[in-house]
Amino acid sequence: MKVSRQVILLSALLLQFLWHGALPNESVRAEKLPAPPDSVVLRFFSLDEAVMASRFMMLYLQSFDIQPGVVIPYGDLDYGTVTKWLEAGLLLDAKDKYPLFSATYLYAGVKDGKRERSMLDFIYREFMRNPGERWQWLAQGALIAKYELHDLPLALEYSEALRRNATGKDVPHWVTQMSIFTLEDMNEIESAKILLGGFLAGGKITDPNEVVFLERELKRVERRSESAGRKK
Repeated sequence: MKVSRQVILLSALLLQFLWHGALPNESVRAEKLPAPPDSVVLRFFSLDEAVMASRFMMLYLQSFDIQPGVVIPYGDLDYGTVTKWLEAGLLLDAKDKYPLFSATYLYAGVKDGKRERSMLDFIYREFMRNPGERWQWLAQGALIAKYELHDLPLALEYSEALRRNATGKDVPHWVTQMSIFTLEDMNEIESAKILLGGFLAGGKITDPNEVVFLERELKRVERRSESAGRKK
């Protein structure tokens, strides 16, 4: 009977989990996350079905923090190695959203600024490779930078990247407008006003409700600018 390589790979993973589960309690200890397998090796074992190989990789990575008798907080993982696993998953299947989902909502969710920033760097790099398909992850990254890290310059960098590069027809206008409100939070009122005026004059906003919203925001920012001018 011919056994597919997919079955062999899945069986190997299951055997690994069973082996660890059979270890006596005194042998239980947290293992270090290993480097991901070479993509060529994974493709071989998945009969060149890269999508399946990517899913297996993400399954292994996601389950690694829960080992027999040990639960490893995400903050204790080596994020350099985690990033390599996420990169390898996308290398195998560029359309797979789960590596970016994991980076955004799992690994960037730790209360560790250094690790959060490393995940945001990864999200930013991957966004730049395909802005039209990956804008939602950088948009969330901009919010993390703004509200979790309280790093407005970083939030502005991501917001500006979205404004300049996320130009697909399916990208919501609010995504490209994020930099306006970040600039306002940074007290860069004139810059925010210029951007608002540019959106209105550009003719790309056709939804009447959105036009009304932006016009109202422009008037509000103009009033704030005038008020700041009087205080000088």
